[in-house]
Amino acid sequence: MGKINEAQLKAGIASGKLERVYLLYGDEDFLVKTYVDKIISAAVPESARDMNFTKFDKLPKADELSDITDNLPFFSEYKCVLIQDPDPAGLDISETKKYFELLKNIPETTVLIAAQRDPEFTLKGLKEKPKKFFDALEKAGVSCELSRLPQLKLADMTIKKFAGAGFEISYQNACYLASECGGGLTLLQIEIEKLCAFKSQSTNKEITIDDIEALVPKRLETNIYNLSKELFAGRTGNAMRILDILFTQNTDAGVVLSVLSGHFIDLYRAKLGLLMKKTASETIEAFKYAKNRAFVVENAYRSAKNLSKEYLGNCLAILYDVNRLVNSSKISQRLMIERAVAEISALPKK
Repeated sequence: MGKINEAQLKAGIASGKLERVYLLYGDEDFLVKTYVDKIISAAVPESARDMNFTKFDKLPKADELSDITDNLPFFSEYKCVLIQDPDPAGLDISETKKYFELLKNIPETTVLIAAQRDPEFTLKGLKEKPKKFFDALEKAGVSCELSRLPQLKLADMTIKKFAGAGFEISYQNACYLASECGGGLTLLQIEIEKLCAFKSQSTNKEITIDDIEALVPKRLETNIYNLSKELFAGRTGNAMRILDILFTQNTDAGVVLSVLSGHFIDLYRAKLGLLMKKTASETIEAFKYAKNRAFVVENAYRSAKNLSKEYLGNCLAILYDVNRLVNSSKISQRLMIERAVAEISALPKK
């Protein structure tokens, strides 16, 4: 069947007609784990898993895997094998051939799941050897890339999660919470549970912005975003205080500089898109942003509207000079970053 989308994956599992091989991967690790669990549950009842379910944390020898897949299930319709993070790099020519033959002959009574938990894994740009291996997996069954949900869907899901627990949250605050969690479902679920526990003792069942600010740790990107907002508003003191908080938390100065520079690059690209009358989606496509970074461009579009191209270009010039000097100067990186922030604050914004 080859490549399928999440809807097809979900429908296939629900129908009970399972594929012989599943290759699951994508930048949403929560969904990868969720669908692995769904396939296992559909393939083998929990009461029969001791005899019919096997898990490997790396690729086993082809003969070892074949011994399991070729045996008939006991008191279950299927045997199920899960291989987490399969990496064919260590396979020699003989083992590779055995695997290709094995994958061509998976019995209909066996379900093999290959799950990549690394959110950075992608089938694009693989070298020849791993490409042939993953192509063989895909050809033997189906592959599904599970990407992070767009912010609108995340917000809707967040509202439903809170409603199910007896709480309410505005759409705006749901978007903010999802953004604070970086668009990832795993962290979002943790923070939703934390907020519900916190509010369970209160008669007020609304999740407010103050609740989120008090309980959800700010990501580095959020702090940098807030720092730039203070700069754009002319509140240099507040920007310096945010910078001080980052350094007090022992955030590496090089990381701060990298994220700050990246943020202004996003703003400059957004400004170019606005000037060329391109949508945020077109800019995301043009600069090849990953799906889970789409919200970054959308936020940049909002911020760049009131900033001139010349101003953002000058900001980048200042940050470029700091990046260039960072490894060649004895002046502390923190001092150079603080100086860059001060110089940016003095620039005319129009």
